[in-house]
Amino acid sequence: MQTEIEATASLLKDAKIDLTAALDSMKIELEILKAYLARHHPEFTKSYAALREEAIQAIDPEWPGAQAARKQ
Repeated sequence: MQTEIEATASLLKDAKIDLTAALDSMKIELEILKAYLARHHPEFTKSYAALREEAIQAIDPEWPGAQAARKQ
């Protein structure tokens, strides 16, 4: 049983490393996208904060009214 626990712990550690790497990669891609939009669409920089708030409200399940916004 000890070996199974150690094997499971090792798999979980590997999965965490893989997920962290994937998340870091996504962060880089998002920064590239934001930089591109800011450079080629100057109005994006001005409206980013409002767009971010809309997305948080639409996606966050804890936010009141999020379900109604998703259905639209």
